[in-house]
Amino acid sequence: MNSPAQRDGAMLRDVSARPRFGCKGPMAEAWLHELGLSVPQPPNSWSCEQGDVLVARLATSEFLVESLAPAHARTREIAGSLLDPGQRRTGLVPVLRQDLVLELRGARANDLLLETCNVNFAPLARNAGVGAGSLVMTSMIGVGVTVIPRRAGGEVTYTIWCDPSFGHYMYSTLAGIADDLSGMAVS
Repeated sequence: MNSPAQRDGAMLRDVSARPRFGCKGPMAEAWLHELGLSVPQPPNSWSCEQGDVLVARLATSEFLVESLAPAHARTREIAGSLLDPGQRRTGLVPVLRQDLVLELRGARANDLLLETCNVNFAPLARNAGVGAGSLVMTSMIGVGVTVIPRRAGGEVTYTIWCDPSFGHYMYSTLAGIADDLSGMAVS
């Protein structure tokens, strides 16, 4: 059962430990299809098959792939093969992903986003899906971020990626605002 803070406030959680990798180049999309991953078609969108592995198209040929389960061995294996110089392919460039990754949810999550970002996510949240949707690249408290709203367990969860060098600043600022909004931060 959710606590009142989880239902009525904004709950922030660090999920940076989830395995992820990035790739780009003219062969990136074909390679992801070869792996059996669901690849979104338009730029600035994401897809997720069976709630397991999320694939975000950050541009026409750049992708972020992240396991939504922390112990997903397949994502780690794929990332390892992508970084192995002996397995390199022409037209496929690995992109090292060491992001701070936060999940934000709760009734006041959009209020927190409105306080820290110039994007009103309410319309995107209404259209958020379980298996696919839009992503936004913007600035939040002065830090470049990528954000996706996604339905999970009947509510909208916002996943936020940013450069890890801003990790302490981002987490502590958002945790303070979540606390002000009758919410909580969970490590």
